[in-house]
Amino acid sequence: MMKNLFDKIKIALFTKRCKICGEVVCFDEDLCDDCISLPEIINPRCVKCGCSKVDCVCRKHKKETEYKEIIAPFYYENSVRKGILNFKSNGMKNLADFYGKSISDTVKEHYQNVKFDCVAYVPMQQKDVSKRGFNQSELLAQIVSDKCGIPLNKLLYKKRKTKLQKYQSLDDRFSNVYNAFDLVEGADVSGRTILLIDDIKTSGATLSSASAVLKAYGAKAVYCATIAIVRRKIK
Repeated sequence: MMKNLFDKIKIALFTKRCKICGEVVCFDEDLCDDCISLPEIINPRCVKCGCSKVDCVCRKHKKETEYKEIIAPFYYENSVRKGILNFKSNGMKNLADFYGKSISDTVKEHYQNVKFDCVAYVPMQQKDVSKRGFNQSELLAQIVSDKCGIPLNKLLYKKRKTKLQKYQSLDDRFSNVYNAFDLVEGADVSGRTILLIDDIKTSGATLSSASAVLKAYGAKAVYCATIAIVRRKIK
């Protein structure tokens, strides 16, 4: 009797949400129905685009990137897409825990032979951080750093305003973020192998621009990891 009453009080006072997409779930559940069997990107993968080989369309797209490899646990689709939008735009910072762990597990599996000197992240302008309340890439990078045992370093800052990438064409994405980042004063990346974290990889333009800066200042190699990758279609 008391247990039933306590359960009702918990349900009334606290809203529990799916740890992947943020949808409301029953108090004794961790995942919604859509996320219970969430599909992951399967091996073998293309190191250039991060997609499964069966989904790779790199032969149709000639854009070269500055990073060495890119990996992610998920495609940017369905409940993962919903979850990332809730994470970034609806203040559900707690979703960073699941996504950060998922990235970490993927890093441990696919970059197990890479010795990283540090973890870094794609920066936002400070006014944008203040508006959102956090930089999602920094939150993810901190979790990856903790779970993988790799030091987190603030290496980059965003030096100019850019248009929203999601509204740009493929070619415009690269020009939009060209020369948008620079190295933080006093940071030293010479000879270092860096794991660069962001939330989503679409064209690779943002990660490529950030990687180019790190390499220009002497980084040995830049590997990237994100929550999700946009699966592109062959046209």
